[in-house]
Parts: sequence; C-alpha cells; structure tokens
Amino acid sequence: MIDRYLNDLENRLDPEQEEALLTAWIGFADGKVGAGPFEPPKRVPAPPGLDWPDIRINDALADEEKMLLSQFKLCSDQLASGSGLLLSVRANYGVGIIPSFFGAEPFIMPEHMNCLPNVKPLAGGSRTIGKLVSAALPDLDQGYGPRVFRMAELYRQVRARYPRIARYVRVDHPDCQGPFDIVELLWGSDVFLSLFDEPELVHALLDRLCCFYIRFMDAWFAAMMPTDNYHAYFGRLHRGRITLRDDSAMNLSPEMCRTFVHPYDARLLDRYGGAIHFCGRGDHYMADMVRSKGLSAIDMSQPHLNDMKRILRATVDQGINLHTVNDPSIDALLGSDHTWPRLSLR
Repeated sequence: MIDRYLNDLENRLDPEQEEALLTAWIGFADGKVGAGPFEPPKRVPAPPGLDWPDIRINDALADEEKMLLSQFKLCSDQLASGSGLLLSVRANYGVGIIPSFFGAEPFIMPEHMNCLPNVKPLAGGSRTIGKLVSAALPDLDQGYGPRVFRMAELYRQVRARYPRIARYVRVDHPDCQGPFDIVELLWGSDVFLSLFDEPELVHALLDRLCCFYIRFMDAWFAAMMPTDNYHAYFGRLHRGRITLRDDSAMNLSPEMCRTFVHPYDARLLDRYGGAIHFCGRGDHYMADMVRSKGLSAIDMSQPHLNDMKRILRATVDQGINLHTVNDPSIDALLGSDHTWPRLSLR
C-alpha cells in the first residue's frame, strides 16, 4: 500500500529546489549568513498526485507501516505548502523512549486527543531509583527498543529504493529528551525535593542515563549511518548530530542548572555536537547553557515568556544560532541596534 505514496513523494521532490534549500540551511548552520534574520528559500508548492491518508497517532503507534506513512505524509504536506523547512522523519514514539528501557510504563493518550504517549514515573521513589542506579545498563531490546530499531530498518529500506527520498528526507534520531528531563520522567516531581535531600542519588542517576544515552545513540547512528554532521530538528538545521531537550530545567534556579543540568548536557554535546531545545522560560540559565563546546544552536518556544534581549546576547552575539518563534518581543529588538544574522524565525 505504501509504495504508491512513496512514489508520489519521490516524483514531487525537485532536486534543484531541494539542493538550494539544503545549501541555504547549511550556510546558516555554519554561520555563513548575511544581515539576517535568516530566511530560507521557499519551495514552489507541489501538490500531491493522490490523497494521502490522515493517520491517527495511536494507529501509528500500533502499526509500523502506518508510522512510516504518517511520517512521510508530513513531508508530502511540506511540499504541498511550499515550506522552506528541510524534510525529516523519525521513529515517533514520544518522550518515553529512554525511560521505557528502565521500566517506565507508557500510557497511551485517549484517542480523541491525538497526542503522543507519555510514561508513568516508576513506583517506589528513591528506593527504586537506588536499585536502578546499581543495576546493569538495560539492553537495547527492552522497552521501545525493538520498535524504534525496526523503524530504522524500514527507513533504510525506503532509502535503498528511492534515491531522492534518500538524499532529501533526513531521518532524525528519536525523541530522547535530555538527561534531566529523563530523570523527571522516571522519578516524577519528587525529584525536585531529592535535589536537596539526596543530591548524590540524583547525580548517580544522571550519570547512568548519560551512559545509556550514549549506548542508544551510538546504536542508532550505526543503524542509520548519517552522511554529514548536521541534524534537522523539525526541519531546522544545526551543526552536530543530536538535539537535547531541557524542558524540565525551567523549574530550576541557575545554580541548580549549573549543578544538575549543564554538566550532563555538556557530556553528550561534547561527544556528538548539537543543539538544545526548551519550552517555557530559560533566560535565567542561558548564559551557562551556551558554554558547552559542542553546542551550535538553541531551539526555543514561547519567546514572550523570556527576556529575549538577554537570550539573544547569550546566543547569537556569541556565535550560537537561535531558532525561535516570530513574536512582537523580537520585532522590537530587531528594530534597535542589531539585525542578528544567526537568528531563524518560524
């Protein structure tokens, strides 16, 4: 069934346009930009030659071919709209992929919500976390592992048969969150008390999670064999191979971020290079966040919740690209003393 949709996508990919778009994004990722903000070229809209099905998230979670089709439909929609984002797909199982290896139970959202699943924190609190820290690292055939790596195999098969898709549709790594986000997913909100009551146990868990993250990501890259040193996070390109998520860090003070977040992010960014994404407010820890030598970009939402001048000074003024949402708070700054060429607005 899926072949006719992949043929449709393959035939609508225009190499000239896709090469121009990729060249522009690589230039931005490498800092070879003009006055800014960066605006990628837009494709000429290419409507589909057949009706692509709308696949519900829960249906995709239960069926690998539907997962594959739902991901490539996103690419079809971008071609139809004339988007300037790069095309990408992934094994789209939500935030609980890494926690699932450690025994966290996924829960599927109600059908009417059409949302990705989450996971339940482990029962037993600190006692369970202590046992987890003392145990051997999980094998990759646990939790979501079999489904994630089966999706890698399916994407490899598509690449082998469709040269334009292989060239212009990037296969991103799954949503692996960031070390501290995973801690909260496993431990629950009690972790914020444990930062004070048992910091050594929090550090021990963070260390174990970094070790497993490396095991998982090395296996993922061995399976997918990236051809360059860039990563497209929802179509926005940056240097390096990963995107960490630090949504939970917004709940911490700058001092706590320096202790429990940034050292572990830096460990992974030093190995792979990449970007950090966060939602909510992050201006209070931004100056520390950008010190990781492997960091090339920040991707953020909700600029209206942040002191954007403070964030821009810590990122684009220091040679770090910033991807964010266009917002009046940014428009006012752009009209002042900077054009910020390392800024990408969506």
